[in-house]
Amino acid sequence: MTFIRKARCALAPLAAASALAFMAATPAHAKYEAGVQAYMNGQYSQALDIWRRFAVAGDVRSKKILGDVYSGMTLEGAKEAATPLEEIPVDNVQALVWYTLAAYHDFTAYQTPSASEVNARILAEQRLPDIRARMSTSNVSKAEKVVSQTFEAGSAYDLYRLGQMYQKGAGLEKNNAKALQMYALAKERGVGAASAAYEFLEPLMTSREIDDALESAAEWQPPLPPEHEGKTPQQEELERLKRELEEIKMADALQAVSDIDVELIQRALNALGFRAGVVDNKLGPATREAIRRFQYATVAKNLDMSEQDKQAVVTGVLTPRQTVELFKDASAGEHPMSQYVYGIMYVRGIGVEQDGKKAVNWLEQAAEHDLAIAHYALGVVYRDGTTGLNEVEPDERKSAYHLAQASALGYKPANDALRRLSFEYTRDIQ
Repeated sequence: MTFIRKARCALAPLAAASALAFMAATPAHAKYEAGVQAYMNGQYSQALDIWRRFAVAGDVRSKKILGDVYSGMTLEGAKEAATPLEEIPVDNVQALVWYTLAAYHDFTAYQTPSASEVNARILAEQRLPDIRARMSTSNVSKAEKVVSQTFEAGSAYDLYRLGQMYQKGAGLEKNNAKALQMYALAKERGVGAASAAYEFLEPLMTSREIDDALESAAEWQPPLPPEHEGKTPQQEELERLKRELEEIKMADALQAVSDIDVELIQRALNALGFRAGVVDNKLGPATREAIRRFQYATVAKNLDMSEQDKQAVVTGVLTPRQTVELFKDASAGEHPMSQYVYGIMYVRGIGVEQDGKKAVNWLEQAAEHDLAIAHYALGVVYRDGTTGLNEVEPDERKSAYHLAQASALGYKPANDALRRLSFEYTRDIQ
C-alpha cells in the first residue's frame, strides 16, 4: 500500500485509545523513538506508520507528533524525504483529530506517566485553538466526527469520557443530549462514574432532550471497523469511470467559454464590485486588475491554501472555470445581464451541462428586470424547446408572450421572430 493510500486510511474511524493502553507503558516508548529516527532519515511513510500504530495502541506522544506533522510542522534536523511519494501533505482534519486525542488522553491505565507524556498532552491541548482557527466549520465537524467514532469504538470507560467531552464542550461541540446518551451507555456497561454524571446532568435538561438522548442510546450501535466501511472496489471503479466521462464532456463545454465577449465579463466584474472600469470590450489593465481581485476573492477564505498558493491563482486571465464562477456569482447577486448570460450557458452547454430547467430559471430572473434580450431568449427557448437535462417542451403561447415583451421593450429581432411564429402557428391550424 502506498503512503498516499495509508494517509487516506487514517481518516477512517480509529481503534479506541484505551483499547490497548497497556502497550503504551513500555514498548510504545521505544517505537515512538523509532518513528522519530525514521522521520529524521527522511523515511516519512515509515515514521507515520510507526506513530499511527502506537497512537492507536495508546501512546500519547505518538498522537501528539502525528498532530504536529499533519499540521505542517517539520522536526528539527530531519532529512528530506527519501522519495517524492513520502512527502507529508498538510491535513488539518488529521491534525485536529490527533491533537484532540492527545489533549484528552487518559492516564488512568498508567502507574506513573512520564514527564514527556504529560508534556505531550499539555502541548497538544495548547495547539488546539490554533489548528481550529485555520479550519472551516465543515472540516472541524469532520475531525470531531472521527474523534467521536474513536471513543465510541472503545471501552465502556471511553463512552463515559466521550460523555464528559460533550458535556463540557471539550474537544467536541457542547451537546448535553449526546453527553447523556454516552453516560446512559456507559452506566449500562458498569461504569460507576457514568451513573453519577447521568444523575447530575439529567435535571439540567428538558424532558424532550432526555427522551431524545435515551432513544439514541437505545438505537446506538458501535461503529463498524474500517474494513467494513466505505465503497467496494467495483463501486470506486464505476465512480472513477463516471468522473472521467463527465470530465470529457465538460472539457468541450468549457472550451466554448472562450467565445464570451470581454464586455460581458466587464459588466459582471463591475456588478460584483471588482471595478473593471469603463465597459469597452477590451482586456485592458483595469479589467485585468479587476480579474485579479476576483480571482483572489475566490480563494481568500480557503484555509487549506497557503498565501503563496493563493497568489499563484491571481493571474489576471480568467480560466474557463473561473469565467463560469464569475457569471454564477454575478447572477446570484441579481445582475440581470449576467443572469441572461448564465441562462444562455445552460441553454447551449457552455461551461456547464445543458439543463433546460436551470436555463429558464435564470432567463426568467433576468426578464423580471425588463431585460429585453432575456425575454427574447425565453421566446426562442419556448419556440424551439431544449435538449440535455430537464428538457423544455415547445410552448407557442409562452413563446409569443416573451417575444411580444421583447418587442415592446424595443428589441428589434423579436419583431421578425414574432411574425414568423404567428405565420407558423396560422399555417399549422390551416
